[in-house]
Amino acid sequence: MTRNDCLLIALLLLVALSPLMIDSGSEKIFALIKVDGVLVRKLDLSAEARLELEAGGGKNIVETKNGAVSVAEADCPDKICVRRGAIRHVGEAIACVPHKVLIEIAED
Repeated sequence: MTRNDCLLIALLLLVALSPLMIDSGSEKIFALIKVDGVLVRKLDLSAEARLELEAGGGKNIVETKNGAVSVAEADCPDKICVRRGAIRHVGEAIACVPHKVLIEIAED
C-alpha cells in the first residue's frame, strides 16, 4: 500500500463520517396540533405545556414534557389517543378521530 492509497482511504473515511461530525441538533422539534385539518397550535417539545382542546363535541388534554407529547385525558369513547402514549420522533402522530384532533411531530 502506497502513501497515496493511505491518503485516499483517509479522505474517503473523512467524507463518510462527516455527517456525524456536523451538529444536527439545531433543529427544533414541535408538536403540530390540528383540529379538523386546521393547525390550531404549535407546541415546542423542549418546554413543558398543558393544553385543553374543546373540539368535535369533546375535550382532549394534551401535554408536553421530557421532549415528548401525549394526550393525557380525553372524553372520547375508546380513548385510543390516550392509550397511544407519548410520541417524540418526527413523523409520529396521535389521532383522536371522534374529536377530529391530530397531533404530529415535525421539525422547524
